[in-house]
Amino acid sequence: MLNVSLEGGGAAIVNNGANVSLSQTSGLTGGWQVDQGGSLTATTSDQLGTTDMLLNGTLNLNDIALFDHVLTGNGTLNVAKNNASTAFDFGTAVGGAFSGIVNLQNTTFDIDGANTSALTNASLKLSSGSFASVADGVQNIGTLALNGGILLFNNLIDNSGIITSVGTVAANSINTTGGGTVQVNLPTNVVPSLDGLSVMELDEGEIIVTLATGAATGTGHELTLMDQNGSPINAIFYQNISNPGGSSAAAIGSFNYGMTTGNGYDGLYVNYGLTALELLSSGNDALVLTATLANNGTQANDLSSQVSGSGDLAFVSANDGSTASLSNSTNSYTGATWVRSGHLRLDADSALGQTSLLAMSTATQVDLNGTEQTVGELATETGSTLDFNSGKLTVTGGGQVDGALSGGGELALTGGVLSITQGNNGFTGSTDIASGATAHLYQVQGLGNGTINNNGILNLDNTRGILSNALTGSSGIVQLANNANIQLSGNNSGYSGLFSSDAGTVLTANSAQNLGDSRIANSGELILDTASVWDLTNSISGSGTLVKRGSGTVKIEGSVVSASLTTIEDGLLQLGSAAATSTVTLEEAPLARSLSVTLASGIANLASNVLITATGSLGGYGKVTGNVENNGNLMMPNALTGGDFGTFTIDGNYTGNNGTVVFNTILAGDSSTTDRLLITGNTAGESFVTVNNIGGNGAHTAEGIKIIDVGGDSAGQFTLNGRAVAGAYEYFLYQGGVSSPTDGDWYLRSEVEERRPEAASYTANLAAANSMFVSRLADRAGETLYTDVFTGEQKTTSLWLRNEGSHNRSRDDSGELKTQDNRYVMQLGGDVAQWSHNAQDLWRVGVMAGYANSSSSSVAQGTGYRSTGSVDGYSVGMYGTWFADGQENTGAYVDSWLQYSWFNNQVNGQDLAAEKYDSKGFTASIESGYTFKVGENTMKNATYFIQPKAQVTWMGVKADDHKEANGTHISGEGDGNIQTRLGVKAFMSGYSEQDKGKDRVFQPFVETNWIHNTKDFGTTLDNVTVKQDGAANIAELKVGVEGQLNKKVNLWGNVGQQLGDKGYSDTAVVLGVKYNF
Repeated sequence: MLNVSLEGGGAAIVNNGANVSLSQTSGLTGGWQVDQGGSLTATTSDQLGTTDMLLNGTLNLNDIALFDHVLTGNGTLNVAKNNASTAFDFGTAVGGAFSGIVNLQNTTFDIDGANTSALTNASLKLSSGSFASVADGVQNIGTLALNGGILLFNNLIDNSGIITSVGTVAANSINTTGGGTVQVNLPTNVVPSLDGLSVMELDEGEIIVTLATGAATGTGHELTLMDQNGSPINAIFYQNISNPGGSSAAAIGSFNYGMTTGNGYDGLYVNYGLTALELLSSGNDALVLTATLANNGTQANDLSSQVSGSGDLAFVSANDGSTASLSNSTNSYTGATWVRSGHLRLDADSALGQTSLLAMSTATQVDLNGTEQTVGELATETGSTLDFNSGKLTVTGGGQVDGALSGGGELALTGGVLSITQGNNGFTGSTDIASGATAHLYQVQGLGNGTINNNGILNLDNTRGILSNALTGSSGIVQLANNANIQLSGNNSGYSGLFSSDAGTVLTANSAQNLGDSRIANSGELILDTASVWDLTNSISGSGTLVKRGSGTVKIEGSVVSASLTTIEDGLLQLGSAAATSTVTLEEAPLARSLSVTLASGIANLASNVLITATGSLGGYGKVTGNVENNGNLMMPNALTGGDFGTFTIDGNYTGNNGTVVFNTILAGDSSTTDRLLITGNTAGESFVTVNNIGGNGAHTAEGIKIIDVGGDSAGQFTLNGRAVAGAYEYFLYQGGVSSPTDGDWYLRSEVEERRPEAASYTANLAAANSMFVSRLADRAGETLYTDVFTGEQKTTSLWLRNEGSHNRSRDDSGELKTQDNRYVMQLGGDVAQWSHNAQDLWRVGVMAGYANSSSSSVAQGTGYRSTGSVDGYSVGMYGTWFADGQENTGAYVDSWLQYSWFNNQVNGQDLAAEKYDSKGFTASIESGYTFKVGENTMKNATYFIQPKAQVTWMGVKADDHKEANGTHISGEGDGNIQTRLGVKAFMSGYSEQDKGKDRVFQPFVETNWIHNTKDFGTTLDNVTVKQDGAANIAELKVGVEGQLNKKVNLWGNVGQQLGDKGYSDTAVVLGVKYNF
């Protein structure tokens, strides 16, 4: 509250958001400005002073009789008096520039003189408690809006039956939607003629007098008509109404005076017309209402009168878009509604009353227009359209819909059977099917694509296609009948009712949300087609079939699913996902071969015969109560989930049709932890068994590891698919236990030490990696010197290349494993420096690099299993050599080298995954010998030598520790081996007579060696070591030739044969070339 007096010539501004109440007299002369969003309240005129008012916000005049200020702006002026009988007026100073709203409440106002001038551009709003009287003459104002107030026209005159009002209002616009009262002094002797008018025209009636003109919003029926004294004008006249050409009354009409905005919504009028209809006739004699295209959008096509009675109502208009409408919300007629031609629009809730039938003929249209209607039956012909247009239609008695449903809104079925014969893609509204009601669909999109809340029956009769609607409801039934084939695609998470399918029908679901929390009573075919993981919690029962399709997984928990046959076409059907509740109680008869099985509550149980196709899989921790035919994969618990080990139970017969049963087992002794298959009935056919070792180290078994328990006739054959290996042990599948060979069960046993051939392959790889780059002095350079032609100095500077191929045979220390190994080595090197300390000796240093590969094949003689090994890698190194006599090539020599090697290794076991790993390390050697000249034959140009020698080689190439795919830990043995060699070489150096003077020298030789290895190469598989045998002591014989072709090129070659114990042998061929610079 502003408790000060404003004075002076400045402007007073009420800003946006300010709320100012005046309490003091003001001498303000500079003007008031009330901005949009601001509010100013005055209770006496002198609080506003004598200044102008710019009003774009709100001005509240409380109990002020006169406002005489220049008024401009477009805001709101609220006038309220303490006594409704006291008047409010505008003074002449106000002018006519104000274009806002004058809202009168609880006050009296004359539309005349200065008041009319003030409203020239403004809107007069007559709110509750206001009373405005219209003076004689035409009163021009901006807008006339009735909002609960009273408007008085008190000077109506009768001139020979023509009624006019001396005082009228001419407004730019009129609004009657807020309701209110119009009082007139209507002459009592007015009797208008209604002859020749149709029913729709009767409803509009005869205009008695014009009270106001202007574009109108509202029908005028919202207003109450009273006389000048405030008494209702409610004299009712009754008249029979017949159809054109009819002789009997189709209805009784009630006529009265009322208000209207005219057929063209162009003013405010008093009319005399139809206010109520009581329908009398039915069927072909029903009361006919006709609209015309020309009157579309006007009151001439609308029936606003109240309709009651038990007769029928028929709409017959041209099928040219002519639209009739009903707009009375108190209609209560119970007869049928026939839309025989044209369009019908419903403009009020309950405009169809309590009609027992809404029947639509071909080419007709009914527009709910956002309203709510209730009908008994609904019958629409092909070619008709029921447009919900955001409205709601309740059908209590069913019917048949052959026409189209369109638009959004709601269809509510509360009783009866509503048959819908065509698809309605244009209907986007929801459908509610109450208990006791049935929606009978012949097309899958009969109810469009909106939500269906089903607590009754949704019957899909010979319907085929995708049901995309979202289903909700808790007590409904979705019924498939007469060969229906339905695929669910909607999100039905809110549906907990029943799906019921008859024999010959197909129901397909792709995910858990398609079935929601529903139950399925399946007498047809239920297809679960998914590419993802689906936890199936729905109860499925009935005599039908269940099909698992798609690459995904369907998981079943508990005893919720039964069928006559379950076919797993693709993907996985998993029974149970954990072993925590997988307690199985077995009772075995002492004589008969049978088992009875009791599973703890909560175990997943599929009560069905099961067919596993070639691309399907079944498994888990649960139970099948029925027979199983396996063409695909039957996965045991841990093999499927990687979780706990457990038992899968078939409480019936098992037939293998080249299917596979997969187990995970910690392969060790008899008490090994393993998955298990329990079959209470008989077995037949042929099946494969895959056993995956999960970290077992292997061990000898006695009775064996039972993996298949058969209660009936064990005629089926189970064959191990691939190999079951752990550490160094091979396991085989046997029928019958050692102590009970006729028990029919199947066991894994490692009865004798059947060594794995892979052990030999790992060993061969390690031996090759350590030995392939081992060389001798003669392998690198030969023994021939040459004399420089310019200086006469003997030199050995060179670039050399050697190639060696060898074939090795060996066995392991048990004699069980036999290995053959082919190796190839290529080394390239050259001297980088040479010198002499005394002009007699010779020192030289060089570098070398090489590539080598090895390919081995091993076989276990007991099992016949094979494996292959391969090694390929490189080396770099350096060498150094000293000759005591570099001139005569006699006397002592010392040779040494050091090199680093690295290799890629691979072992491929039969029916096992390929294993790849690396190896790397250093090797080093020192060799020494002494060359004796033992003779000379000058006639033959030949000199003879003996060369005893010794070599020590350290082998330090080590393979990386490796874990096989089956869990076996692999480590190499034997690295760090020291190999010693003692031998003697006899050779001749000479040339033929024809080569004399051509720098051509040849040295044929023969050499024998004894080779000793301090360690055997081997492999440890978990805790079992398998070693190569027979290589501890090796005898070698080597023959060859070394020669100089000319002073630039040296060649050498030899063949060596090594023989050891236990069948060890190695045959090698060496070819070398040296180019002298």
